[in-house]
Amino acid sequence: MRPHTLTKTFSGLAAGALFVMATPAFAQDTMTDQGVIEVSVLDTADKLAASDEDFLKTDTLKIDFPEEVTSVNYITLSGGTENINDDVEKYLRAEQPALIQEDSFAPGVVIIAVGFDPNTMGAYAGNDVAAATGIAEQARIDGITDSMRPLLQDGKTTLAMVEGAKSVADTSVVAEDTELSAGWVAGIIGGVVVLVAAIATWAVGHERKKKASAARENFDYAQRNYGEVAPDLDAINVRAHSLTSPLANDELRRQWDDVHERFLEVNDIFGRLEGLKASSSDKDFARASDDISKAHTAVKQMEKAQENIDTLYNMEHGDEDVRRRELNQLREDMQEARLDINKKDSLVDSTLGTLISRVEQLAPTSPSFMDEYARLIRDYAVALRGVEKQLKDVKRTTDRTAPAIYDDNWRVGTGYNSFVPYYMISTWHAADVSAASSASSSGSANTSFSSGFSGAGGGSSW
Repeated sequence: MRPHTLTKTFSGLAAGALFVMATPAFAQDTMTDQGVIEVSVLDTADKLAASDEDFLKTDTLKIDFPEEVTSVNYITLSGGTENINDDVEKYLRAEQPALIQEDSFAPGVVIIAVGFDPNTMGAYAGNDVAAATGIAEQARIDGITDSMRPLLQDGKTTLAMVEGAKSVADTSVVAEDTELSAGWVAGIIGGVVVLVAAIATWAVGHERKKKASAARENFDYAQRNYGEVAPDLDAINVRAHSLTSPLANDELRRQWDDVHERFLEVNDIFGRLEGLKASSSDKDFARASDDISKAHTAVKQMEKAQENIDTLYNMEHGDEDVRRRELNQLREDMQEARLDINKKDSLVDSTLGTLISRVEQLAPTSPSFMDEYARLIRDYAVALRGVEKQLKDVKRTTDRTAPAIYDDNWRVGTGYNSFVPYYMISTWHAADVSAASSASSSGSANTSFSSGFSGAGGGSSW
């Protein structure tokens, strides 16, 4: 292995002219007792400050690489694919051909790459370096990417890159082995068998108590709040069916009829639960839990539906405070969408800017307020389709059902022209990204290239 003491040499005749600048990269050549290591940063995603590049340069020179390593190359990419291997190969062939050969990476090369939009990472090496470091082995590349992932998720890009380089040099860095050997499995099977019956008995009792406890709480809530809502039901129903703005479309009316009908059934449910009281046993509450859950859901959703119907009704009937509040919420939602796309699409950015101006100019006292508000919702819904295209492309695993009039996260206009507020879209997308990250954390790094290229290393998502 190389000695830890490395002597930096800088540009200028007196220093040996070993410091080379390039756009968009810099390279630092360092002479050791056994040769030269060149450190380069190719920040194509424009994510690194000058201080970050200096950090990469100085800290990389402290790593104890095997003598086969002659260059360490840090690359940032943006707007690529889910397979960073393909992105790295494509970039190197187009922009850095000296780092790649026909079927492998160039001898002596170590490459640490981080992708943004989508968020990916990878580590690669020439065949000679791969032989010395084991980077071509699945457990090694998994260990390397696993070491980078938490730092990248925490926004520490430069630290993650250096950690990746350290992990390439350190052959002890491998993925954690969560599999048990055959001997261990055989040894614990007997003990497990002995415990199964006891655990099963405990689990059944525990679940019954948990189910009964939840049923007690839900029963108390349903009984208490049903009596407060029921007397006003007819008035709420009249108000719901008197809505006249474009936002009170057929879907909203269908949602109201659904929750209204389910609330009417609560009285029958209580009839079936006659005799159930606080002093009843856990067994009685557990047996009635399905009926209790239906009653609890219907009562809670009716309360929220009443609140949302009142909001829309008051907007239609000129309540300036409510109108002003909803305008502010809409404006904040638009600003959040505009901030998140960060000018990735100039047309969408301009459209959002125009929509924000229209919100600011809409007076709560305007006689045509509801029609103008509906047009804003309609146009914003179209703009949000463009915003969604700029979000990281990950597999959709989250249910994309729009909130209904009886849901906590419903806002005025939800469902009109397929409108869903951006904060909901952002929440769904964040859940998808988290799911993708969790999947990649527990899975193996991808070591394949679509082109058939057989370079050593691989990549994963972060």
